[in-house]
Amino acid sequence: MSGRTATRDYQKMAHLLRRAGFGASREEVEAALRKGFDTTIRELVHYDTALPPDDFERVQDRLQSDFLDFRNFGDLQLWWLHKMAHTDRPLQEKMTLFWHGHFATAYSKVKAPELMFRQNQLFRKHALGNFKTLALAVSQDPAMILYLDNQTNRKGHPNENYARELFELFTLGIGHYTEQDIKEAARAFTGWTFNRATGEFFFARRLHDYGPKTVFGKTGDWNGDDIVEMAVTHPACAPFICKKLFQFFIHDEPRPADIKPFAETFVRSGYELKPVLEAMFRSPVFTSEKALWAKIKSPVEFVVGAIRTTQAEMPARFAPVALKAMGQELFNPPNVKGWDGGADWINTTTLLTRFNFAMRLASLNEDNQPLLQDIRRLVAQGQLRTAEDVVDYFTERILHRAVTPQTRRTLLTYLHTGPNGTPQAFDLNAVQNRRDLVRKIHGLMHVIMLTPEYQLV
Repeated sequence: MSGRTATRDYQKMAHLLRRAGFGASREEVEAALRKGFDTTIRELVHYDTALPPDDFERVQDRLQSDFLDFRNFGDLQLWWLHKMAHTDRPLQEKMTLFWHGHFATAYSKVKAPELMFRQNQLFRKHALGNFKTLALAVSQDPAMILYLDNQTNRKGHPNENYARELFELFTLGIGHYTEQDIKEAARAFTGWTFNRATGEFFFARRLHDYGPKTVFGKTGDWNGDDIVEMAVTHPACAPFICKKLFQFFIHDEPRPADIKPFAETFVRSGYELKPVLEAMFRSPVFTSEKALWAKIKSPVEFVVGAIRTTQAEMPARFAPVALKAMGQELFNPPNVKGWDGGADWINTTTLLTRFNFAMRLASLNEDNQPLLQDIRRLVAQGQLRTAEDVVDYFTERILHRAVTPQTRRTLLTYLHTGPNGTPQAFDLNAVQNRRDLVRKIHGLMHVIMLTPEYQLV
């Protein structure tokens, strides 16, 4: 592919790797193009047969740490960030993030990093498995039980929190159940608790209400398993889940007609997620003009995408702090609805944090070695001669597309501006021996990550 203009297929492949993961370097996009779309989609979706699991020790090595203590909340956040940034199974991690926002559970209430880690592993295990299996596993997950108070749910004193959110936020959406359905379903979940010593799910028979319950017009001695089954097989569940997946992976405003074929696939497959995601990635709507560059990057997509695209090393302890300031603290969503996302990601404070993170990522480290790739090697490979060549090369490399004329002028002005804000010629031939010019190109990368185009995915 030309070093100047991205082809349509290149842009579509880069789009796939952004949405089904967290972005990719130019070399990774080109390697995927050589495989073709069919093979790439199959490997992304069927990662369990196409690729080996991520190596835990490799994450430790990248962190240059002999020990990660999952009893420490900060270590837990750092570990997951590194998994997302360096995984060979990007869709598995992207779906783990999706389920974390869907079945939202927060450390601020659970206060047990070990339980949050176990839940994270649960999401990863079932990331693209069977939704019914996942919903039941989440219903028995100790972190969720604690977060929605089901450990206090007992015969004669039912706690409705979990039953309510199971219907409203996890499976059906508002309007597809009654208050009485919630009350009766809560009775079915009585006695579902966990052993605080082992952190394992425990069914306390003496606390369970064995009386008849009527849910969705059906009466029986229902237990929690039955309620999950009823919720997942309810006619409203498939459209509800597929709409959320559509909004996460494609664009924010689907019509019912856009959702229908995916919901039908979901039901026909027995609530398997792989067929739905594969159908979405192969659908024309996935690469339509309405979908391309149509979503604002979440903080995680911004941070992890910057690392994967530039192949930089993560500023380890700084990254989780930056994510929190951007509005997305891992393992600690603001409430049971998760993060609202979209335009809510962007305000004066969060934009400033994005800018500061980009500056940190694009800076030199204390030993004056480039934190990013060897800029001089990239310049030599691109056979670049002018400031225009440099802007076009690096915008394509980082954004995988051309920028607007206004953005291009801004980037060129930056290259031709000296340290004191005065005009200065940009002498590319000196890049081999002038450290300040290398810094200038690092600064260009920083400015590219501040552009409006870079805030979109």
